[in-house]
Amino acid sequence: MSDFHDVSSSRDPRDAIADDRTVAWSAAASHPANAVADENAQPATHTRFDLAALAGWLPRVGAVLWLDRPSRRTAPGRAVIGSRGVLLLDHPALHVLARCASASAHTQVTSQGPREWLAFRDANGESSAKMFLLPDTDYLAWDEMAASMHLAPSVEEPARWHAHTAFLRSVCAQLGGRWRARLLAFEHRRLPWLHTLDARPPLRLSLLGIELARAIAHGEGAELMAPLHAL
Repeated sequence: MSDFHDVSSSRDPRDAIADDRTVAWSAAASHPANAVADENAQPATHTRFDLAALAGWLPRVGAVLWLDRPSRRTAPGRAVIGSRGVLLLDHPALHVLARCASASAHTQVTSQGPREWLAFRDANGESSAKMFLLPDTDYLAWDEMAASMHLAPSVEEPARWHAHTAFLRSVCAQLGGRWRARLLAFEHRRLPWLHTLDARPPLRLSLLGIELARAIAHGEGAELMAPLHAL
């Protein structure tokens, strides 16, 4: 059961608290050309998704590349409520979590080396956000978060360029909105019955992290929302 639900919904919060929300592992893509289609498929194995637990873990992982895609069908939500109180999603890029119903972990071998990310989906099974591990990310905290959230990454086929795959990505971008890419580090604050989750650009980032972030954004067809630079 998700610890939070969107307070912008017309439903009674007491009913929404009782809703079951699940997170699952995606099956590995059977062929690289199916990568786009598989990403939006409903996984078969389910476990409980806890948004409150995720909010508590995110600040520990450090710098990540965050991709979000605005929904054209639902208004963005900022506050969700659950048995532990209200969670405010301060950064606009995090508003997609208010309508998140499931998540999955993925790993893939690319020309830049191993790539690992989490994908977040709405109630319709469509990807609305992705979080990519970078060289500057705390790998230990990432693995502990995945284990705590019961997210075992599925192994994807090695990434290769295919004309039809690129075409599918373009079509999906037009139908669902283009991905927006940001380098973020998270902040979580706890008050009695009120939690806040915010994000900001990381204070420091390696040149390797910047180059990988650019490569991922390019591969995902994402628009970089801010200049990438090292300090």
